[in-house]
Amino acid sequence: MLFDFIELDLKEKGKLYHTLYNKIKEAVELGNIKSGEKLPSVREAASQLSVSRTTVENAYDRLCIEGIVESLPQKGYYITDYNKRKNSQEYTLNDFNSKILYDFSGRYIDTKLADAEVWKKTVRSVLQNTGELTSYGNAQGEEALREALSWYSYKARGVISKPNEIVVGAGIGPLLNILCGIIDRKVKIGFENEGFKKAQSVFNDYGIETVILESDESGAKLESIEKNNIDILFLTPSSLSKISVTALSRRRNEYEKWAMESENRLIIEDDYNGELRFFARTVPAFQGKLPEKTVYIGSFSKLLLPSVRLAYMVLPISLVEKFKRKLEYINQTCGKIEQLALAEYIKSGNLEKHLRKLRRLYYEKSQLFLNQIKENFRDSDIKLFETSLSCVLSTGLNVSSESICDYLKTKGILVLPSLKCGTIKLSFSGIKAEEFETAVKLLKKEIINFWKNQEIV
Repeated sequence: MLFDFIELDLKEKGKLYHTLYNKIKEAVELGNIKSGEKLPSVREAASQLSVSRTTVENAYDRLCIEGIVESLPQKGYYITDYNKRKNSQEYTLNDFNSKILYDFSGRYIDTKLADAEVWKKTVRSVLQNTGELTSYGNAQGEEALREALSWYSYKARGVISKPNEIVVGAGIGPLLNILCGIIDRKVKIGFENEGFKKAQSVFNDYGIETVILESDESGAKLESIEKNNIDILFLTPSSLSKISVTALSRRRNEYEKWAMESENRLIIEDDYNGELRFFARTVPAFQGKLPEKTVYIGSFSKLLLPSVRLAYMVLPISLVEKFKRKLEYINQTCGKIEQLALAEYIKSGNLEKHLRKLRRLYYEKSQLFLNQIKENFRDSDIKLFETSLSCVLSTGLNVSSESICDYLKTKGILVLPSLKCGTIKLSFSGIKAEEFETAVKLLKKEIINFWKNQEIV
């Protein structure tokens, strides 16, 4: 360990050991020095800091007395589990109440469904090729990955693209920030169904106006698009529940005609986990219908691991040149190792193989989950959203969705709010199938308790 973070005023000789003691203690409490780390020997520390050995010994002795450091014979000085013990003493009832027992938020995936071993093997293979890793990454995304994505997105989603039209980023947020830099700010963007708060927030930060459009089971209604004078239509296929292929095709024809009526009109398609439809018939992405007018965004959060923050954007030709002019000012937000690993994972056929497995397993899991919901909430309306691996449940309560979510969180159940009063959104992606029965029964119990509390009030 180096003590470069410690600065001592050598003029204050009488206080040096006390200052050194305080600096080390502060670093431990902040977590910058971890439990089990070895401190420099007295001689090494004295040399690093240009102080006497006595100063270091006095500081170390005081740390030992307070239980922050322990001296092991013939080994040296080590940091103890001081922080863990200190935090356990400060543990309160509120901390216990805020512990999440069941997480229906969709932030996690079932570990059984993660292709972790194959992914780790692929990453290790990339790490062995040190020649690829000794240079900075491509700001647009590694060429090998863009080539793989061009091929994969066509086979999986019918997306028409060339590698030079693809931009890689660490999630949809960074990609939308890039997009905002190459589109006109004086536009109005329309969102279908309940909208997409994260995307709306990004656009609003750039001064771009956003509107929630009137929608039905096929998405945004054309009359609402025209009534609101929309310039850019933001499609979210994952927000569609039961899909009628005929009705959706008819609606898409309307979108195509609308987009072609003006040179400045554009469609953004956030195809969140579009490959994951496992119940309804898979419908190709809209982008394949109108590539010259569509910005397509794809991601891998539920196909790989949520921690692998990697998404991609396919730009229409009209925006590619604008992007190229800004390329030298753009920093790549996604790690080169992850990109090269994903390229190899796709080219080897492992992603397609894993996708086929996920469709089968998520179909089975969704049926088990819906059966539990129907059994415990017999008279409630339920809508399944396949690609987001979730359903919207109507509780029958005449209260805001946020108030139900806030109450359930205090009981250790994390759910997502929905725009409609009395409804909540439940994702089953991160909960194990064998836990469904217990989790849903607890959910029912706490919703009943919430209803009783409302009656008393």
